[in-house]
Amino acid sequence: MDALDIQIVRAMGIRPYERRPKDPDALKPGRIAEIVGVTPETVKARLARMESLGVIAGYKVVPNLRHLRRAGEAHWFEIPDDHRKDPAIAEIAATEGLLEVHDFLGKGLCVDFTFRDEKDREEKLARLAKNIGDEQPLKFYDREMPPVDRELTHLDWCILRALRWNAKRSLDEVAAEIGVTGRTVRRHYDRMAQEGSFFPVPLFNPSKAEGLFVFELQFFLEPGSPHDALRGIVKAYNGNHVYAYIPSSAELGNFDLTVFAKSTAEVEELRRMGAALPGVERTEAWFFRGLHDYSGWIDGEVDARVEASAP
Repeated sequence: MDALDIQIVRAMGIRPYERRPKDPDALKPGRIAEIVGVTPETVKARLARMESLGVIAGYKVVPNLRHLRRAGEAHWFEIPDDHRKDPAIAEIAATEGLLEVHDFLGKGLCVDFTFRDEKDREEKLARLAKNIGDEQPLKFYDREMPPVDRELTHLDWCILRALRWNAKRSLDEVAAEIGVTGRTVRRHYDRMAQEGSFFPVPLFNPSKAEGLFVFELQFFLEPGSPHDALRGIVKAYNGNHVYAYIPSSAELGNFDLTVFAKSTAEVEELRRMGAALPGVERTEAWFFRGLHDYSGWIDGEVDARVEASAP
C-alpha cells in the first residue's frame, strides 16, 4: 500500500456508527475520485488491488444501533499473559451483541460491544473483564449515532437486508429482488441515508496492509484538557491519519487516531510529535495483530424486523 491507497480508504470512511449521517455515495469510485483528486478508473484499480490483498475484505451496510434498541461502547483491556490472548478472544467471541475485537501486538485488546440497557452493559463488561483477566479496562469511547425519529418500514428493513454484506450492490438489483420499482428503492434509500439510519463501510483490515505501518496512535490527555485539544490533534495529523473520530468531550482522558507511516522511524516521529502537542500527557503506538468482526448477529436482528414489520 501507499499514500494514495490510504487516501482512498480514508475517503470511504472505515468506521460505522458516526455522530452524523454518512454520504450514501461514500463507496462509489466517482465520489472517492472527487475527494482524492484522481480518476475513477484509478480508484477502481486501487480498490481491486486492496481487495485482492485482503486489506479490503468487502463492503457492508450497518444499521444505526438505535434502530436495534441498542447503544455501544469500546474498552481497552490488557491481558495478563499474552499466551492466553487467543483463548481469551475465543471465549469472548460468544458475547451477545459483540461488534469487533481489535487485537494489538502484545497484551492489548480493544473490545467493541453493544448493550440494551445499563444492567446489560454492566453484566457484559464484567463478563469480558473476567474472561480477559483485566478487572479495570480503559474506556475508549461511546458509540454516538444520529437520533432516531421514526420507525423503519418493512421495505426499509428489506433494503438494508439486501445490502447488508454487499453495500456496493446496484439499487436496481435490490429492487428486482424485493419486487418493487427502482425509484421506490431509491426514495427509501435516500431517506434513510439522510436520517442516518445506516452506514455503508468497507471491511478494512489494517493487519493486511503491506508497504506501510498502519497503527493506532493513542493519546492520553492532561487532566482538564479542553475539547479543542482533540481537534488540534486531528489537524496536526491531517496528512497521516486513516481515520479520526472526535469524541463529544475530552473527559475520558484518552483519544486515538488510526495513523500510517512508511517506517518504524516515522512511527516514532509521529508518536513524539503527538506527545508534544498542547493538552497531551503522553502517547503510545499500538500495532494491529488482527481485527475480528463479530457483528454477524445483526443479520438476525434485521431478519426479525423484516418479519415483524411485514404487512
